Amino acid sequence: MTSGPAITTLRAMAGVRTKRLRWSMFWAVVSYFITVLGTQLTNYLTSLDFSPLQGALISTGVGLGVVLIGVVIDHTRDSEPGPSGASAGGTHMGYPPRPGPPARPRGRTSLAAALVIILLVCGAGGLGVTFAAQWAAARVAAGFDEITGKSKADPGEERLAAPATKTNGVLTITVNSVQVNKRATVIDLTARNAGGEALTLTRGFCQLMVPGKPTLETDKFNGTWGTGEVAARGERNGTIIFDGLLGADTKKVTLAFTTIFGTGFGGPRDIAVDITLTVIGS
Repeated sequence: MTSGPAITTLRAMAGVRTKRLRWSMFWAVVSYFITVLGTQLTNYLTSLDFSPLQGALISTGVGLGVVLIGVVIDHTRDSEPGPSGASAGGTHMGYPPRPGPPARPRGRTSLAAALVIILLVCGAGGLGVTFAAQWAAARVAAGFDEITGKSKADPGEERLAAPATKTNGVLTITVNSVQVNKRATVIDLTARNAGGEALTLTRGFCQLMVPGKPTLETDKFNGTWGTGEVAARGERNGTIIFDGLLGADTKKVTLAFTTIFGTGFGGPRDIAVDITLTVIGS
């Protein structure tokens, strides 16, 4: 027959188990919603007009935030008090505790130190892996297109009626060619910087606006425009590839860099070039 103290101990242990189960369910739900929120936030932000590096920074930052929150949650769970009576001086099932081996001191990492380690390892490593994966996938796709003859950079039909030029402050953009092939629109341009500070015109902030039709976005991995940095008192030439085709009746488009980065405060913040096109079949 079970004694009174033993029954009391069993009930107490059952209550503790139930309480810990509820807490485990609560933290599981919190972790789930944080993961879903992080995934949706990453999907939304990376769908915007960002360069590959900026997209990698966004996805890495959001993922790192989710990991850090998970570490804090685990730390909070580990800090919850255990069952009463299970300590070294308590009793078990109403009987005196059995002597055991002395507890070994364990080294413990503080929460702050753990967060710093995660920031260093996951932050730098995650950014590198994400950007490398994006670059490798783009290279494989471009190589496959080259083999099959479906490259976006293939020569197409010339549509530029006359060279188009626009100057904003120290920056001058000249459009030398507008070719439309079977997959994309390829624009050859030259940027001249008359100022004493470098300017950066990234493809991530470049658009081709077509009147009455959706704006064409850039292929951020293909083309020869590269980083878009124009040295002080220098120039840069290259091609930017836009996903989408121009209709045969399109007479005019606008090439725009919506954000321009500079090392100083005297450079232009944006620039837009109006381009006149030839009409096919006219």
